Amino acid sequence: MRRVLIAILAVWPMPTALAAESCADRRAASERSELEPCYWGELKSVDECRFTFAAGLSATTQRKLSAQPTKFRVSGGRCERWPNRPLSSAGTSVQCVRSGNGSARVTLETADGVLERTLKPVAAGRVPDEPVLEKGRSSPQIEVLSLHRSRDYHQVEFGRICPTCRLLAADVRPSQADATILEVALISTSDSSHWLRCPASWRCGVSEFTPPNEPQLSGCAGRGACRIWRLSDDESEARDTVQITYEVQQAKCKNCPEGLDYASAHKRWEAARAQADRVCEILPDEAPQVFGTRRPR
Repeated sequence: MRRVLIAILAVWPMPTALAAESCADRRAASERSELEPCYWGELKSVDECRFTFAAGLSATTQRKLSAQPTKFRVSGGRCERWPNRPLSSAGTSVQCVRSGNGSARVTLETADGVLERTLKPVAAGRVPDEPVLEKGRSSPQIEVLSLHRSRDYHQVEFGRICPTCRLLAADVRPSQADATILEVALISTSDSSHWLRCPASWRCGVSEFTPPNEPQLSGCAGRGACRIWRLSDDESEARDTVQITYEVQQAKCKNCPEGLDYASAHKRWEAARAQADRVCEILPDEAPQVFGTRRPR
C-alpha cells in the first residue's frame, strides 16, 4: 500500500508559486484581448504656458508589477521633480511649464517600459484686422424749414432798380454740426405780388440762393449755410418753405464688429493681438532625472 501511495505522489502535479506578471506580458496579452495597458498617463493644459503631467498604474494591473520609475525626462519645457516612489493606481501629478510656444514631450521610464506623452504647440491665434476710423460722408439728409418775413428776414438795402422796393435776406443752415449743403430748393412761397423771389427780373441784383457773404455767387452747394433773397414793396407778412439737402462728415469705423463702437473694438483688437503675440518663456531643457534602483524589502 505504501508503495502504491509513493507511486501516485510521484506522478501527481505539485503546486508552484505564481510568477509576477510583467508589463511586457500584459502588452503581449493586450494585442490578443481587451486588457488595459499597464500604465496610464495624461498631459492637461492649465493655460497657454502651464500644464500638468500625471501617471499611474491601470486599475487592473497586478501590484507585483515593477512600477519603480527609472528615468524622468522633459523636452520643450520643465516639470517638478518626479517623486522617487513606485507608481500606484491613484496616480502622481506634477506641475509643468512649456518652453516657448512649441510642443513639449514628457517621458517616464520604468523597468517594464516607457510612458511618453506630447503636448501640442500653442495654436497660433488669428488677429482680426485693426479697426480704423475713416472720414466719410453720410447719405443725403433733408430738412424742411419755414421762414417768416417778420421773424427770419432782415433788410439789406433798397432795390437797385426798384427804389421803392426793399431787398431782404434770411440765412438758413442744417441743424447738424459740420453739415455741408448739397442743394437748397423752394417748396412754396406766399402768393403775393408784393413778395417776389429774386432775381425778380434782375431787379434784385442777386440770385435767389447765395452763400451768406458772397452775394455775387449763385447756389450754396458745398457751403455750411445759405442766404435766401427776396424783394418786397410793402410791409405785409410773407412766408417761405424751403428744403435743404445736406450731408454730414462722419468717422466710420472700418473693421469694427457690428454693434461695437471704435473705442471698444480697438480695445478688443489690442487684447487679441497681445494674446496672439504671447510667447511662453524659453527655457533650456534640463538633464533627465535618473532614479536609483530600490532593493525590495
